[in-house]
Amino acid sequence: MRHGKWLAAAGAVVATLVAGAAFISTGKAQTRDATGAPIPGVAAVRPNAAAVLVVRPRGRVDWQAAVGGLRQSANVGESLATNLNREQVDMTAVPILLPQDAKLTAGARIYSFGDYYTITSNTAGGRVSLSGATTTLPMPASKPLKIQTGPEMLTIQRTVDGQLASCVRYGVLYTVEIRCDAAGDPRCADDNYVLGLVGKTTAVVMGKAAREAAGLGG
Repeated sequence: MRHGKWLAAAGAVVATLVAGAAFISTGKAQTRDATGAPIPGVAAVRPNAAAVLVVRPRGRVDWQAAVGGLRQSANVGESLATNLNREQVDMTAVPILLPQDAKLTAGARIYSFGDYYTITSNTAGGRVSLSGATTTLPMPASKPLKIQTGPEMLTIQRTVDGQLASCVRYGVLYTVEIRCDAAGDPRCADDNYVLGLVGKTTAVVMGKAAREAAGLGG
């Protein structure tokens, strides 16, 4: 279940940065509007609750932009995805992003849960994990984030054994993580390696579910 825990943590990185995805307020939550009607999506909470969390379960994929990315990738994505389990690819209802690095994708495995996925790959002395999700979760304010400016809302987090970067493309939250076996591994000592991975994770792959959602047919 480590993959599920990792994905939850990764999805949390930019939850408060994605417009409309989630917000946290202190004190008593306002659960009704001026007319007294319940506010959609806002749950009532206990009195004196320290914080109220509102999460939009699923974001909206920008399929037009994703199809543009697919066409720009040409057949690169499909060639990189050759070793991925096709059944898992086909049930993934979001665009899959792969790094344009055949060595990383050669032994990669995909775990799909419909509207989110995780891809793992072993590398010498470490592991690389990639994910895409339309669901976001909150991250505690105590977690330090390095936030880059730009339309993709890129964030970088130092983890116990590596680096994790998250960004938003096509309305989907994507994460790239490197974990190292050795504490002194330069790939995990700073964010240069993980930023390089983000920069080349541009090959778009769409399985049957994603193609149907994009209007391309199965």
